[in-house]
Amino acid sequence: MQSPNAGNDPGSGQKENKESYHMKKILIAIIALSFVAVTAQAQEKYVAGGFEMAGHVNVGAGYEHFSNKPTTYFTNDGDVGYFAGPVGKYLGTAPAAKSDHFSFFVDEVELDIMKSFGENVRLRADLDFGRVASSGLFSNAFNLEQAYATANIPVGNGIEFLIGRFNAPVGFEAVDMNDNDTISFSVLRTGLRPANMTGMKIYYPFSDLVDLHFYVVNTLYQDSDVKVNDVPSLGFRLGFNWGEEGTESTFGVSGMFGPESQMSNKHFTYVGDIDVNWWITESFALGLEGLIGRTNAVTNTTGVVGPGQNTWYYGGLLNLHYVFSDVWDGTLRYAFALQKKFGPVALGGGGPVNQLGLPKMDLTGTQQQIHQITLAGGYAIADGAKLKLEGRFDMIKPAVAAAVVPGTQYVMGGALAFAYDF
Repeated sequence: MQSPNAGNDPGSGQKENKESYHMKKILIAIIALSFVAVTAQAQEKYVAGGFEMAGHVNVGAGYEHFSNKPTTYFTNDGDVGYFAGPVGKYLGTAPAAKSDHFSFFVDEVELDIMKSFGENVRLRADLDFGRVASSGLFSNAFNLEQAYATANIPVGNGIEFLIGRFNAPVGFEAVDMNDNDTISFSVLRTGLRPANMTGMKIYYPFSDLVDLHFYVVNTLYQDSDVKVNDVPSLGFRLGFNWGEEGTESTFGVSGMFGPESQMSNKHFTYVGDIDVNWWITESFALGLEGLIGRTNAVTNTTGVVGPGQNTWYYGGLLNLHYVFSDVWDGTLRYAFALQKKFGPVALGGGGPVNQLGLPKMDLTGTQQQIHQITLAGGYAIADGAKLKLEGRFDMIKPAVAAAVVPGTQYVMGGALAFAYDF
């Protein structure tokens, strides 16, 4: 209720306005100081102290043609499925015989988040984003590539202990396209050996020249599937390193072992792999990889034994890389794979199947041999930005019993991509 004398004092309104004005200034100052304090606290808590972010963006376009034989090639690295050809990752559906495909694609947008706690503890997460229709991610537009914690134990030269999800330390080709000489991956990288695994890993450098990775994981293959067996798999890579930084040569010997059927703790998988990246000169590098693996057959849930007893897999890769100048480079790659028998779980017998309806342990798609020839070039646009070009020819030759209409399928095409690191 207004005072009866308020209207009779001509200075009372001005006094109240001045007091109200000063109170507003004080209130604004308090809010501003509180905001600065909260922001400073947030920065100290979430940004400062070893926090880093990095990543890359890979986009492009490509075309490929399939000849008039049925498609039998399909590989799965545990996260992504791949059909044949330079853009087989981005088709999204099984290609028909005698078909042509053109596709713009977003290979992935990757965000890498890293946080250090002192000198001995570190966290990292690699987050991959894409579109289901144009990234090869058939069921999910997001893939957690890596997510792990490491601790350095001060023993000898320092043991790094890691637990979580991590890139498999095996083979010649890297997990991400922008870290390779070519746009597409070979059959070895996409099917015959694992890409990412979940478990624990120990790394120990004996010296600058020799190091060792040893890991125990849920599964080596098909990591995106539900695990039924309760015995983990394991593996190692003994590495040798020499040469100058930027042209460092490597030689690795890897072995893997474990129950990979997802249906039994027995009937093991055995894999051996050798990889070489040798910089013979400052401009020329020779890349090699050889792989041999065996997966034992099991009795599936219906009691029917799969037709492929002790299925053998063989693979080889030759990679010739030449640096023409500070901005141009070229690569010629040949990859070969052979699956001797059908996958160890019978079709229709209750086991998991791939995009072609074939058993998932058919690591190449079915019983067949595969030849892949790739010619690629790269142009460095700027630091962290590169244009990549590729032409590729695939020959897939299934065994007589592997397809309804047996015959060799030919796939040819080309692609270009822009790879940006930040």
